[in-house]
Amino acid sequence: MSRGNIRMVCKRTSAGAYLHALRAPPELSPPHSSTNIAEARRRTRLQIYLFLIHNPVLNLQVQNTKEQSKATSYSKANMSAFTAEHKSHSFEGSLLPWAEPSWHTRPSPYYNDSHRHLRDVVRKWVVDNVDTDPWEAAGEVPNSIYLKCAADGLLVPISFGRSIPAEYADYPIIGGIKAAEWDGFHDFVLWDELYRGGAISSIFVGLTVGAPPLNKYAGSALKAEMLPQILKGEKRICLAITEPAAGSDVRNIGTTAERQGDVYVVNGEKKWITNGIFSDYFSTFALTAVRTGGPGAGGISMLLINRHLPGIKCRTIEIGAGKLSATTYITFEDVRVPVHYLIGQENSGFRLIMSNFNHERLWIVFQALRGARTCLEDAMKWAQKREVFGTVLIEQPVVRHKFGLCAKRVEGLQAWTEQVVYELDCLSEEEGNRLLGGVTALLKVEAGMVGKFVADECVKIMGGLGLTKTGQGARIEAISRGVIGLIVPGGSEDVMIDLGVREALKLSRAQQKSAAKL
Repeated sequence: MSRGNIRMVCKRTSAGAYLHALRAPPELSPPHSSTNIAEARRRTRLQIYLFLIHNPVLNLQVQNTKEQSKATSYSKANMSAFTAEHKSHSFEGSLLPWAEPSWHTRPSPYYNDSHRHLRDVVRKWVVDNVDTDPWEAAGEVPNSIYLKCAADGLLVPISFGRSIPAEYADYPIIGGIKAAEWDGFHDFVLWDELYRGGAISSIFVGLTVGAPPLNKYAGSALKAEMLPQILKGEKRICLAITEPAAGSDVRNIGTTAERQGDVYVVNGEKKWITNGIFSDYFSTFALTAVRTGGPGAGGISMLLINRHLPGIKCRTIEIGAGKLSATTYITFEDVRVPVHYLIGQENSGFRLIMSNFNHERLWIVFQALRGARTCLEDAMKWAQKREVFGTVLIEQPVVRHKFGLCAKRVEGLQAWTEQVVYELDCLSEEEGNRLLGGVTALLKVEAGMVGKFVADECVKIMGGLGLTKTGQGARIEAISRGVIGLIVPGGSEDVMIDLGVREALKLSRAQQKSAAKL
């Protein structure tokens, strides 16, 4: 097994396994003959090979290196398409520094013609169909726009993230992209362009986090009943986990679901539920009274609850990010939910919740990146024309320093995000959750920090315009006001940082233990 092959195999393992695989051969006792050296190297390569294919912690299969090389290389065809587009200036995005991801104007190993096509189609769709000002004033999004999203192929990829199940391949997908072709970078591009439309992204939050658990864990009959209605835009769904006394501490949610014959009787409260007031169904996680385990994680179940059942009350919570998020306070009083609306097994809900967080946190990262780039774009426009002390702002070294600090953090976040998206594409969902759960938690923390830092710096560059809800600073004002919405959801910073470190230590110790057995 050549060193090149080892490197290719290790691309799908953790950093710890990679370093283990590339360690130097053990020192040899004299005489150091070429035969002994060759034999030692052969034994080392064999140990590496056995470690990679039998490691019980990673449980990853050696991949065909030719396929991996093909998948990760930037082909001549892609380069030709990139060069032609760049020379013709057909791309309609901003050409200001850092306003767009670098792959829009420079080569990248991650994106191909399909991703560029999706970018152009979604950007045009947003321009042609989105005008959020009247929606914000009315406090709601017309149902017609939701139906159009379904007809134009937005709801299917929004519902499933980086991988669209084959059984939904016949539903429309924006850009005419095939379900089998859709990957994590299509998902990244889709959300990046939707976030350019501002508040339009808010109406999809419930679908983004509510549909995946339904698809993955509901029984076939329940999926057949619900998902077609959701994907056609006829029904809406959201995810209700957070409570007045339980946020990041999901283990201690207090809403109860007591089994009484063929129904669960639900009592409790949910708070800060995005899109709740718009939704027909709550994908609600409840602590059930008929659990097999005791208090905590072992007693949580997942129920799909029709919002229109007797005993449910909803009211809107006004938050700084605006009305279109439809943030909702929900009260359940003796709500009778048929038992066949249980998702997964009774008392297995905590595992289902945790498996959904990688997807949710990555989606928050996408939002933070586009928000930061939007701030940089508008601030750069202003800095190039605003005159102060006899020259434009951008000629002031201190202003350029601010842009430089913002740029390095945004581009660093972009690179880390693309690496995580790539790794998730290479791994099964189970492997991704196990190996990258902590990484995604830390990535989400960094995204919130970068988003806030860039918004704050751009407000300073804009001055009073950065605090004004209209005019040239309107987008920066809105983003700076709503950036806290990237930090709180999906797990608080302190909890996520601790989770990231604990997961890294757990993987490292397991790998060390496995390596010691060689």
